[in-house]
Amino acid sequence: MADRKRIESPASRRSRVEAVVWLALAIAAFIVTFEFDGPLPTFEFGAAFWPRVVIAGVIVSAGVLLVSSYFVGARESEAVIDERTTDALSEDAARVTRKTLAIFAIPLVYVYAIHQVGFLLVTPIFLLGYMYLLGVRGWVTLIAVTVGFYGAIVLIFVKLIYTPLPQGAGFFHSLNGQLIGLIQ
Repeated sequence: MADRKRIESPASRRSRVEAVVWLALAIAAFIVTFEFDGPLPTFEFGAAFWPRVVIAGVIVSAGVLLVSSYFVGARESEAVIDERTTDALSEDAARVTRKTLAIFAIPLVYVYAIHQVGFLLVTPIFLLGYMYLLGVRGWVTLIAVTVGFYGAIVLIFVKLIYTPLPQGAGFFHSLNGQLIGLIQ
């Protein structure tokens, strides 16, 4: 019994940190909406109305997560966990943290790559890799969803509403231009 101690699970701590981060981001986003709060001639509530509705939803969700993680954490801290379980939880938390960082970092790399290499070349690689990171392991599913989603995006933006997609820089700009020419 000497190797048993009271601890709080890493999951409840992570939930609290996640809730605080979401609250901070949402509050910052809400503050930014005051920069475009002017009236619109066609919409009496102004340009900031719908972004504020979405941000309010994020704030409410983060608040619920924070409160629920507090109550779940209080219940878990009363549990007695032995040293072996503690070691397993900390190893699992380190693995999940790296995956969580990758889940947030890869879209940032994707946005940067879109401007350098172009949407048409980067998006299929991103979709395939991101789904694999999120746990999709069936190659048929990976390829079918990637091709289907990519095809739908290209069809909608290039063929239906004629919206230019980022074409990249240098050689990639020319290559993306040729691909768009083939699609149209």
